[in-house]
Amino acid sequence: MINNASNQGGDHAASPSTADTMRRAVALHQDGKLAQAAALYLEIIAAEPDHADALHMLGVYALQSGDLQAALDLIGRATALLPQAATPLLNLGTVHKQLGQHDAALRCITQALALEPRHATALNNYGSVLLAMQRYSDALPWFERALDVDADDADAWNNLGNALLELQRHEEALLCLDRALRLQPRHLHALFNRGNALQFLNRSAAALDSYAAALELDPGHVDANFNMGVCRLLDGDLERGWPQYEWRWRKPAYASLIPAGAQPLWHGQCALDGKTLLVYAEQGYGDTLHLCRYVPLLAARGARVILRVQPALKTLLSVLPGAHQVLASDQPLPGYDLHCPLMSLPLAFGTRLATIPADRPYVHADPQRSAQWRARLGPAAKPRVGLAWAGSSGHANDRLRSMPLIALRRILTPAMEFISLQKELRTVDRLLLDGAGIGISQYAAQQSDFADTAALVAQMDLVICVDTAIAHLAGAMGKPVWLLLPFAPDWRWMLGRDDSPWYPSMRLFRQTRSGDWDDVLDAVARQLAQG
Repeated sequence: MINNASNQGGDHAASPSTADTMRRAVALHQDGKLAQAAALYLEIIAAEPDHADALHMLGVYALQSGDLQAALDLIGRATALLPQAATPLLNLGTVHKQLGQHDAALRCITQALALEPRHATALNNYGSVLLAMQRYSDALPWFERALDVDADDADAWNNLGNALLELQRHEEALLCLDRALRLQPRHLHALFNRGNALQFLNRSAAALDSYAAALELDPGHVDANFNMGVCRLLDGDLERGWPQYEWRWRKPAYASLIPAGAQPLWHGQCALDGKTLLVYAEQGYGDTLHLCRYVPLLAARGARVILRVQPALKTLLSVLPGAHQVLASDQPLPGYDLHCPLMSLPLAFGTRLATIPADRPYVHADPQRSAQWRARLGPAAKPRVGLAWAGSSGHANDRLRSMPLIALRRILTPAMEFISLQKELRTVDRLLLDGAGIGISQYAAQQSDFADTAALVAQMDLVICVDTAIAHLAGAMGKPVWLLLPFAPDWRWMLGRDDSPWYPSMRLFRQTRSGDWDDVLDAVARQLAQG
């Protein structure tokens, strides 16, 4: 927040010339002429080192310029000189927030609110820090208090919408974001968040419009570009979706995934004859299993493919057709000529719906391990159905895609033998499986890696699972798979279809209401009853 006042209660009286210089500096600052304003602030501080307003505003300039340490020092000095002023405390809180020092940010805002309890910006800022801490429920009342003070605060409406979005309250979020945009039609963050809300509601055309409006304001907005790409993939628009999906590499979380000293990136721009190409995992197990299908195609183009995957997948994929060498991600890399992350291979091949390579299984269970599992399970007296109901709890979308084991009781029938394919079991699920009467056998302790899981899957007549790595494993093996999808699915399952162009043996069962698995499981139970 930029403050217009030239003196907020410091213990010195500014000279007429200093006050005039300060007024000119603030006017320049508000006019966007930051460097000229900063020069005047420095001039004042050179003459009066403890000029609180100049220190504060120079700190604001540093904050706006991205020099957070300078901002911390300058605004911190100003708050010490102006202990009864709320605005420097709020700006100091903003610096702490951007430095990831959330507790310090909350302390600053608390001090500001002690001075001005109904300061709308302070209330909104407190909630925004809680948002950054992922304390979404705690943030809600702070935005509501801010709006009680100023019902026309577009920023507070946007933040309230964002908190509701994180709490999966998408319809309510959309109402708040629409209100923010009525107040401020060119609100970049509200346009972006509105696109997210619409995408979660499967209103992809409207979501694309909202992302496009955000990108008109900021064409380089990384998340808007990436999310727009995901939305296009969800719509089946692979041609325009794949290029925008590449915006993920501008996200900080992805930067560390590029191998150190990487050779040139391959996106299909040159021939591969005689070239050593490094292909590497960048996301989850399921993503690796999904797109390692391209490795045989790379080899067919003459590439010597080095495939680098998560350690738990190394043994299973060591016999992947077309892979010259398979390494775990914790092993050192040999030399190579080009590199391509797995999730960029569809772009490199120009993949469209009609050209998805899905004509045959490409992952196979080890015969010896399969024999061991056959012996362990014994002769099958009835059809065997493998179950997986939860993915990794650390997955960003786990609340939507996973379900509790107890929910699966409605599909269990004595006409079939049910076997858990889960390697990691949550506490209550383990309690259920260890108890009597649930009717599901479990072998979590016997699965050392995905090679063991694949050998167990090979013994199944059918796999029923939520959207986790098991779905991709069974699909890649060509096993019949019934996939249970949340209302807002991952992009690769698209919308409005009960099959998958990625896996011919897969059938999709979709939620009709967000969070409601009952209809899905009832449909599965009916299909099981039909044999």
